Amino acid sequence: MNRAGADVCRAHPDAGNSSSLPTSVLAFETRWDEAKFLRDVMRGSKSKRKSRHGNDNSVFVERAMSRRETVRQRLEEGFRCFGETIGGRFRAPFEEAGLRSHDHHLLRCIVQLTPKAKRLQTGRGKGVMSQGDSKLLALDDPWIVLNSEFRAVFRIDLDFTYRSWEALRFEIEQLDLPCLPNIAVGFELADGAVERPHLLYFLPFGSEVWAKRDDERCRADILSLWKGVHAGITKQFITLGADPGALSNALRIKNPLSPFWRYRIWNEDLFPDLSEWSSWVDTYTSREAMMRESAAKVSGLGLRSSNALFTTCQQLAFGKLREWHDRSNPDYVSAITADDRDQLDRQLFNSLVGPVSKSASNPKQAQAVLYRVTSYASRRWDPKRAAQNDNKDRGACADEVVGLTTVSARQAVGGRYAANLEAERTCERIAETIAQLRSEGARLTKSAVARRSGFSRPTVHKHWEAASRKALAV
Repeated sequence: MNRAGADVCRAHPDAGNSSSLPTSVLAFETRWDEAKFLRDVMRGSKSKRKSRHGNDNSVFVERAMSRRETVRQRLEEGFRCFGETIGGRFRAPFEEAGLRSHDHHLLRCIVQLTPKAKRLQTGRGKGVMSQGDSKLLALDDPWIVLNSEFRAVFRIDLDFTYRSWEALRFEIEQLDLPCLPNIAVGFELADGAVERPHLLYFLPFGSEVWAKRDDERCRADILSLWKGVHAGITKQFITLGADPGALSNALRIKNPLSPFWRYRIWNEDLFPDLSEWSSWVDTYTSREAMMRESAAKVSGLGLRSSNALFTTCQQLAFGKLREWHDRSNPDYVSAITADDRDQLDRQLFNSLVGPVSKSASNPKQAQAVLYRVTSYASRRWDPKRAAQNDNKDRGACADEVVGLTTVSARQAVGGRYAANLEAERTCERIAETIAQLRSEGARLTKSAVARRSGFSRPTVHKHWEAASRKALAV
């Protein structure tokens, strides 16, 4: 492997100005500086305008002023975590100064590859994505979804924990690949171990593959090649714990801009294009074959034993999905309606892990195989092709769906039911935050609650009255 770039973490302010960088990177940096200059000019111009807002717009004016104040605090005082659970781990309170996008041109590229605030999806949990009203604030979240209109990054999702960043880099260097990942990002444990990192390979700057079907720049053959290359790179990482199921959600990444993660930059100037990648990896690899190979790897079973267990778990998984579909299970409907296959994967695993573990001679190995099976099944499942069976019990929404003959009508009922449940959970969390701030003697504002809870200010505003009443009872 060609070793490219040194480790970089939170300190590389001059990298984008190096004359040794590719011309495309220098052009990107020039455009970035020009855009920043224009934003600064326009921001100054807007601040001098007289407000013409009437009383009818008071809510929107208040929201805009609150957002502006929150952004100002973020820029001047840095990021503050008050203690919360991220990715299943509690993070103790901490602070981080500045914006990471100032550190390196690859991090600035991440900003450029995300959509504007109104379309940007980010989240504090792997399967919980939301939209905010400020891109600067949203890019502090640990998970982000890149712009869906084009493809510019190959993400490899590793499910193992590595002894250190150096140990992970050494393992990658042994693979038959043209270069190191441009960025590695993940959770760093207290002993320096790296838990379930994401690896990011960038295409050459300005060489994005357009994926929006109605855009004249989108070519089906090039997009198909991009998918083939992504699968081929993933296959190379199977021995290091790569999850082939992540290919179905290629745009959701652990965000290296977020203070919740640590990152390394191992390659800042090599960006193979699709043609180069296709000469290094198998672009026609089978997804199911990769899933079976991955299951054997993570379980420690031989391929033959793993395949037999994989087939059994696969039958159970698809049987459970058909059952949920026929009954219009509200959690299932919520996941399908939102097209959240990660949520569906978790539901499927949690429902099957008990019976699978009890029937296996080695529960841990069976759980490892099931983990891969549910990832595969949840992404391959197509509710439109599911067999209908109106004689089965319809579950939690049985009374409301009696008489409804179409799947879409039953799913709509289940969707409303699930939405109400989610609203109740959101209100409870906001109420807990209000009660916590009161107990600390902190100033109680909607912006403060939004920062502490992780919800956007419009969401806090929506639930404010109900949550305030709940908080009094806490």
